[in-house]
Amino acid sequence: MTLSTKPLGGMRQRYPEEFRVENYVTGKLREGSLKAGFEEYDGPVMEPLSLFAAKSGGELVERQSYTFLDRSEREVILRPEMTPSLARMIAHRGELQLPVRWFSMPLCFRYERPQRGRVREFLQFNCDILGSSDLSADLEIMMVLGGIMESFKAPSSIYRIGWSSRRFMTSALERCGVPSESVQTVFAAVDRRDKMKPGPWRESLMEACGGSEKIASMVEKLVGVESTGDPWLRELMEGCESHEEIVRFQDLLARSGVEGTSFSPAVVRGLDYYTGIVFELMDTGGENRRALCGGGRYDNLVSLFGSKKISGVGFGMGVLTLTLFLETYGLIPKTLESAHPADLYVAVVSGDVLAEAAALARFFRGRGFRTMIDVSGRKIGRQFGEASRLGIPRIVTVGSEEVALGRFPMKLLADGTVTTGTPEELASFLAAD
Repeated sequence: MTLSTKPLGGMRQRYPEEFRVENYVTGKLREGSLKAGFEEYDGPVMEPLSLFAAKSGGELVERQSYTFLDRSEREVILRPEMTPSLARMIAHRGELQLPVRWFSMPLCFRYERPQRGRVREFLQFNCDILGSSDLSADLEIMMVLGGIMESFKAPSSIYRIGWSSRRFMTSALERCGVPSESVQTVFAAVDRRDKMKPGPWRESLMEACGGSEKIASMVEKLVGVESTGDPWLRELMEGCESHEEIVRFQDLLARSGVEGTSFSPAVVRGLDYYTGIVFELMDTGGENRRALCGGGRYDNLVSLFGSKKISGVGFGMGVLTLTLFLETYGLIPKTLESAHPADLYVAVVSGDVLAEAAALARFFRGRGFRTMIDVSGRKIGRQFGEASRLGIPRIVTVGSEEVALGRFPMKLLADGTVTTGTPEELASFLAAD
């Protein structure tokens, strides 16, 4: 049997040139989080199925997840997202001083049809604040997201952070005539609006509204509202505390200067644990059709473990999805394409001086220079050719004469300039270059 060279469908693999791009993206995400005072954490890749079945929603667990019985006959799941694991970890560490500001970059798994920006094994960036129910925490999370987009030099004209509130939408749907027991069903229909054509979506909304044309029309008008101050919306929500909350939040966003945000009642998020402000980051150019990022407030996850109620707010962002967005708009630095794996190449004239060449490589590495040493035993000309092919800018040659003198020639491949000196002199020259 001949083994296939392809990975399993949707599974992750990265060649070095792809990894350079991914490291650039994850580096910016990590930098943006640390800059805002967040700390990094991680959790298990495999969790009890019950953890996700309780709060993530039936569709995610039953249709989109890798679930199985382990050898102890326990029902387990490869984590499809991070938030339930985060809530479990917070509940376990009862002595934590709240609020906590944590971020992570976990591998997650979802069993769904692979397509552009959607794979089965993916790296996801998560950023959360737990222990504060104040709108200031929601604002901070939105500021972090906005800051990340600014760090990639993405103009606000090519993306939109649409936001709404589950609490507000629950009240609004009930005022539109949706029975309280049908609110979650209507949420699911509203969440599909941007994923379906208008005709089929209207039919699914009608079905969720129990076949009522009047209620469906009211809901359709509601999700099309574009301002918290819309006169029809104000009349509909008169005296409603959750409407007053979104008006306050809109004012906070405007006054704090967070760019690219817009009120959008159609944003409700598909996961059942969201309770308050929710938001999605979308590509306004339409090249990347699914949300680049989604998140919101969840008030009840930690109490699931018998702990006291701890409110949280955060978001998750697929690294691949973000990368495709950045590539679409030319926001990945071109220098990554020609990046070289080392600053210096140590060429070995013969096996007699291999130990001395290795010691020299160790010396330069100890001084902080990325240093590659020949491991092929090839002739010196071919070693120079290899360094050139890899784009390594400088070559230090080690032969018996150089070892005897304690001085080594270092050649700059770009123009052929040669600098000769002791290891310390060459290191000083490199540091000053």
